[in-house]
Amino acid sequence: MDIVILGAGNVATIFGKLLFQKQHKILQIVGKTPEHAATLAMQLQAAFTTNINDIYTQADLYLFALPDNLIQETAAHPAFKNKFLVHTSGSIPAAIFKNFTEFFGVIWPIQSLNAPVEKLPEFPLAITIGNQSVLPDLMKLCKDLTDAQIVVLNDEEKRQLHLAAVFASNFSNYLYQMAFAYCREQNIPFSLLIPLIHETAVRIHDSIEPFAMQTGPAIRNDSVTIQKQQALLVQKPQYAKLYDLFTECIREEHLKNKSLNG
Repeated sequence: MDIVILGAGNVATIFGKLLFQKQHKILQIVGKTPEHAATLAMQLQAAFTTNINDIYTQADLYLFALPDNLIQETAAHPAFKNKFLVHTSGSIPAAIFKNFTEFFGVIWPIQSLNAPVEKLPEFPLAITIGNQSVLPDLMKLCKDLTDAQIVVLNDEEKRQLHLAAVFASNFSNYLYQMAFAYCREQNIPFSLLIPLIHETAVRIHDSIEPFAMQTGPAIRNDSVTIQKQQALLVQKPQYAKLYDLFTECIREEHLKNKSLNG
């Protein structure tokens, strides 16, 4: 495929390199800053521009690896009328393109991607399509991007999965940050928790409900330990609020599971 990539950030860089390695021709990088666009373009043997009016108009596909708030505004440019448009956002529907073309879709990497890493993590892909005619091309493109699972979702399913990803990744990472900050305040090495974090993640499988692996004072209903830990957080009301909320949620889930299992 002859492809124009809009954006020069993490996803644009990773997708661009992977597609280039699979013999797709990257015609042009359209970037916000000339430095970033030129750097990526040189790696992909492509032209570059920062002016949307100079975009190549003969590409097979236009890949929008842009911030969410720029996708629709950019796609409204006359150059994209009736073109094959694909974006990479988890939170923006494919239908954002429907006023500009009938050939559109989404390829969303279900992973937090960072271009500078030496080894890419495994990343499944979610495809959302405007109509069935674009599915074969998107499926072929996805197979050149990943060896992991590829799923076809509608806009609503993708929206729900994106929310689940926020819980699974963004919120859990913030909890790691809480633990990191608390350890630092107490002069305790956070590194002591790394094996625990790894093991907790490793135990999760798609065939086993994560709650089946739940441990800790809340699921044991260990009120003595809970009260002692709450006392440690008296001077940290935000931490205490989250501690109480999670403790109550775990207790409620445990009671629900007990009643379901007799």
